Amino acid sequence: MKTLIIVAHPKLIESGTQKFLKTSLTKMEDVTWHVLDVTQPHFDVAAEQALLQKHDRIIFQFPLYWYSAPAVLKQWEDEVLNRNFVYGTQRALAKKELGIVVSTGDPQRGFVAGGDEQFTLSELLRPYQALANKAGMTYLPPFSIFQFAYLTETAKQRLVIDYQQYITNAEFQNFHGRELWFEDQLKQKLADSPDSQKLTQILMAIQDNREDLEELGWTLSMIKDDEDE
Repeated sequence: MKTLIIVAHPKLIESGTQKFLKTSLTKMEDVTWHVLDVTQPHFDVAAEQALLQKHDRIIFQFPLYWYSAPAVLKQWEDEVLNRNFVYGTQRALAKKELGIVVSTGDPQRGFVAGGDEQFTLSELLRPYQALANKAGMTYLPPFSIFQFAYLTETAKQRLVIDYQQYITNAEFQNFHGRELWFEDQLKQKLADSPDSQKLTQILMAIQDNREDLEELGWTLSMIKDDEDE
């Protein structure tokens, strides 16, 4: 799976959040980090469309600006996502995935009915869900980052793993898929450091746990089948 991250940020150099996210993907393969240039008046439509077609998972990544994305992303959409390309004769994005990585300096507790913002981030991002639907894409649940500057080191470590899975794991939404992803990551690290006893023990524990869960799932399935007969 190839992932394209379209970064829309008018002050990218000043953003600690974006710098952190980019660094977390340093060793990730098949990931393209694509920054929208806010200094250019127009986009190269053909080049942008070709880039989209080369990838399977498309990510819009931006800070929340007045309950929406920065203006540069809207400009990109208006110029690049023309009718024929999206839902006319070409339908070039059909069967691809669309995900949203959104950051905000406001606390998570405010984005609920009755909270300071009154709406969840998923509700505020509905236009992107509508876009995915129109284009025949699969819309992924948004990946939200609240108050990055106040995160503890432990929380940042968790963020790295969750973000990497959102970007690179085709099955990040289910437990089995997440386990397999962890196994692959550990195998890659072992390939670089084959003498790491601790990593080997962790990998074996994950594999044993997965096999136990698979056996339990098979047993429950058999029990259900017996009850249905």
